[in-house]
Amino acid sequence: MIRLNDIVKDIKSTFTGRKFFFDREEVSAGIVLPKAWESFGLRLDDAPAYPDSWQSYSTEFPSIITLLNNSLLGTVLLADDKLELLYVFHDANGFYYYIGGLPVEGGATDKEMFEALPIKLQSFYREVHDGYTFFPARSMGPQSLSDISRVSDFIDEEDVSFAGSWITVFSNGSGDFVAIDTEAEKASEGLIWWHENPTTPEYGVDIFEIMDAWMTVFLEGTRSREELIANFY
Repeated sequence: MIRLNDIVKDIKSTFTGRKFFFDREEVSAGIVLPKAWESFGLRLDDAPAYPDSWQSYSTEFPSIITLLNNSLLGTVLLADDKLELLYVFHDANGFYYYIGGLPVEGGATDKEMFEALPIKLQSFYREVHDGYTFFPARSMGPQSLSDISRVSDFIDEEDVSFAGSWITVFSNGSGDFVAIDTEAEKASEGLIWWHENPTTPEYGVDIFEIMDAWMTVFLEGTRSREELIANFY
């Protein structure tokens, strides 16, 4: 069994020096939240709180949405120089966290890397998060725009022109990436780039299918919300 105080204590020790809010009513005046984030909160006496906009991506991330519904303990607003939404989970090793960035708008959507993304992924960045990744590795989820790179930057070959159209969207934290091919006919068609075989990636994969599958495997040890709070009352 866990209690709210257990979660709060762990967050305070993990994110030392950061400002956080556990409920919408606590948020300081002057902090403007994205509409999708308005219902965030850390509550064990109700359904898990997370942005409703996730539901628009039930086809792309079905397993992750199931995980959010079954295992998410709550969401917490991190607020300092930037706003981020903290997702709280628990596995055999204790609490762990995912961080979702502020949805992108304005000039950020005009950048070359953003415009190269499939329309559905662009929408995710606009409506849900600019990146949704495991803390602190910034991996195992759609990368933030600031972390998206050209695969050619990671290839130690004299001629990297063969990788010129490959752009990362997901890192497994071990040097491998799910990437899009900007020259592919189908928007969601991509490849898996393995750092140990840099010139022979796995072509023709659906990036959403792979991202959802990799996150599911990575998070398979997550304990259910029902199990954790069964004796809460």
